[in-house]
Amino acid sequence: MKTVSFKYIPVLFILLVAIACSTEKAGFANKRYHATTTKYNVLYNGTVAYDRGVMELKKKYVDDFSNLITVEPAQKDEKALIITGVAEKNPHFQRAEDKAVKAAQKHSINVAGKEHNPQMDEAYMLLGKARYQDLRFVPAIEAFNYIILKYPDSDLFYDALVWKEKTNLKLEYYGLAIQNIKKIFRDSEAALKNQTKADAYATLAQGYIHLEHLDSAKIPLQQAIDLTSDTDEKARYTYILGQLNSKTGQKSDAVKNFQDVIDYNRRISRALVINAHAEKFANQDISTVDTTAFVRQYLSLLNDRENRPYSDIIFHQLGVMHEAYDLKDKAIKDYNMSLRVGKTNEYVKVSNYNKLANIYYQKKQFETAGKYYDSTMVYMNPMSREYVQVKRKRNNLVDIVRYEQIARKNDSILNLVGKDDRQRRQEIEKLIEKLKADDAKAQQVAAQQANPQMPGMAPSTSASSNFYFYNTNTVQQGKSEFNRKWGNRPLTDNWRWSSVASSSAATVAANTQQTEDQTAAGTPTEEDPNDPAVARYNVDFYLKQIPTDQTELTNLKTERDNAYYQLGLLYSDRLEEYEVAAGKLEHLLSINPEVGLIEPAKYHLYKIYLKIDPAKAQAMLEDLKTNHPNSRYTQVAMNPNTVLSTEGSPVDDYNKIYRLYANGAFYETLQELDTKIPTVIGDGIISKYELLKAMTIGKLRGLTNYREALEYVALTYPTTKEGKEAERIIAKDLPKLQGLQFKRDLSKNIKMVYAVPYPLTEEGSALKLKLEQYANDRRHTGLIFSADMYNDNTIFFVLHGVKSGNIAKSAQMYLELESDYNIKQNPVLISTDDYGVVLIKKNWEEYIKDAGK
Repeated sequence: MKTVSFKYIPVLFILLVAIACSTEKAGFANKRYHATTTKYNVLYNGTVAYDRGVMELKKKYVDDFSNLITVEPAQKDEKALIITGVAEKNPHFQRAEDKAVKAAQKHSINVAGKEHNPQMDEAYMLLGKARYQDLRFVPAIEAFNYIILKYPDSDLFYDALVWKEKTNLKLEYYGLAIQNIKKIFRDSEAALKNQTKADAYATLAQGYIHLEHLDSAKIPLQQAIDLTSDTDEKARYTYILGQLNSKTGQKSDAVKNFQDVIDYNRRISRALVINAHAEKFANQDISTVDTTAFVRQYLSLLNDRENRPYSDIIFHQLGVMHEAYDLKDKAIKDYNMSLRVGKTNEYVKVSNYNKLANIYYQKKQFETAGKYYDSTMVYMNPMSREYVQVKRKRNNLVDIVRYEQIARKNDSILNLVGKDDRQRRQEIEKLIEKLKADDAKAQQVAAQQANPQMPGMAPSTSASSNFYFYNTNTVQQGKSEFNRKWGNRPLTDNWRWSSVASSSAATVAANTQQTEDQTAAGTPTEEDPNDPAVARYNVDFYLKQIPTDQTELTNLKTERDNAYYQLGLLYSDRLEEYEVAAGKLEHLLSINPEVGLIEPAKYHLYKIYLKIDPAKAQAMLEDLKTNHPNSRYTQVAMNPNTVLSTEGSPVDDYNKIYRLYANGAFYETLQELDTKIPTVIGDGIISKYELLKAMTIGKLRGLTNYREALEYVALTYPTTKEGKEAERIIAKDLPKLQGLQFKRDLSKNIKMVYAVPYPLTEEGSALKLKLEQYANDRRHTGLIFSADMYNDNTIFFVLHGVKSGNIAKSAQMYLELESDYNIKQNPVLISTDDYGVVLIKKNWEEYIKDAGK
């Protein structure tokens, strides 16, 4: 009997477990089984995954200490993920959410509208927090609302309320979150646990910070510091409080806050401690700082291996200290050192580049400053206010950098042109020695960059720059090294594949074999003079490049003179650097400039001298009155309120020339422009003249010359309306014009074209009169005559409005046989569309060749 009874025990146990697994009854066994399984299996694994996700997030998160840091580290928001293209999120939070959903779906015992599994509030809390950390804020609020509505007696009720308001902050409902948290304190403060209170106060402070009510954020933040038991949170909140005190002018309180953070030492993040050192110095009275002790302290921080990841911050702060004491050279070294060792802290890079740019700006090294502003913008958010401010500074320097480079380059060329062969060789030998020194330095930098244990060089923008793309030496060295290793590979996809570059590989192999054969035979190999690595050290290579054509030399001088003139105006008007501006204009007048620049240069010098040296201003005015008495610049200088007549002014002359252009006299227009442009180099209207010249060239010489002329306008006058219009035409209009093709449809809208040499001969003038008369006599039929310039040497006489090919042939016969006309020349028939293509692309010969087939 006992044996039979024991036999049924396993069956009864299985039956009991099966009954307990049911979620449709709220029996004791059911509740205990599902509560235990939920807590120690599903929720345990979910909570472990969530905690891992939070720990991972804290390790990866990098605070932007240049701004107020947030009360909690968080993943990048959705917009940032879209911008950076990084769509992958933390998988631990997804696992935590899956476990929470599993707990709710499989272990909820909801009978008669009441939940009998006491772990369900924990499941929904985990669900909301996982969604919050995964940036899915609306679903997170749904989970927190479920706890608030379904579990009002839960010990997580107030935590859910606080987390809901944290989520509202993420959704940018700042006012609503602040209002709701105040209501929580007003109605239920006594019921809140200390940590829940701390979270609520921190959330309230973050809401005030978002609304930029910084003073209002201080009190709740201090209360959060007092209530939280988490050391990391306490230190973080203290750091933020220090930032708030700093921004609101309470520097002594800020120093105390940052010292409190420093005192935590190794119990908190090193990033927080190192930045607290920096902020403490920034808020101290500079006159009270013991610089010796400061440097000693920061050197000890550098020597601590634990601080190595933050050495960029330490070097940056040393630079700030040296800059504060006007030790700019030391500051430059510190900032560059910070850039060398910097890895991921982009806010430090931004600050380094910006401070270096400002230092070089103050030193009046504007070209170098402009390049550093370039680097600053690379690491900035293009939507930020600071980016706009830096961009404005950079834009003010764009033209200055360009004209400085033009002046320096053309000066060096013209300087060599003016020397004899011996002097030229000496100058070039000096240049080559400098190139060799720069190349050696570049090789050293490359070796440092190749060794991961050695810090990489930061972008340097001096004349012998080490920043790769600012240094032609380094770029050239890179090209030579590539050619040595890979050969002359074609620019195509999969260029490393042997099948793609087989011909190049064969060439390299042949050259290698030839070299080996020569070496084996004892014949020294000859260096290829066309090899860039060889040519850059060859004096003759540079001597051959010195221009000798007089037209080219004249253009170089004109370009150089205009660059100095523009620099004078830019330094004066944009930067208000009057001493530098005066120096540029004085130098211009000393180098025998273009005649058109002399009067405006003296006038602008006069205006600058009025600001910095009245005696020189008076002398310049006398110069204008003596040497240029009839100049409009002299008139304005003598009487600034004089309203000058536009008669004979550049504007009036421009309008006259434009009328020629509008009337189709392109040949005459171009002649007038070539004569006028050198006389208006110093006027702001010159860009209008140059664009009109480009348009005229396009009418006369086709798309290739048109593009070249437009590119000159776009590059020379990039900030003017005309320069921007040239850029637009190049980018949008030229590709469309280039794509035009002949349709060769003579079924309608036909033109009869007579091509005649230009300038007109007596015979050409007679033909024009006859065709004009013929068109006038038949005006009632819609016939129109026009004379259209094709190019410098050819003009088209055109009869428009011919209805069909038969009518065109009848007209041709009539013009040939009628004694009043007697025109023997045969016209070419062309459609309106194809005629437009001919005038734009200058392919008349192609059209008539194909038409004759």
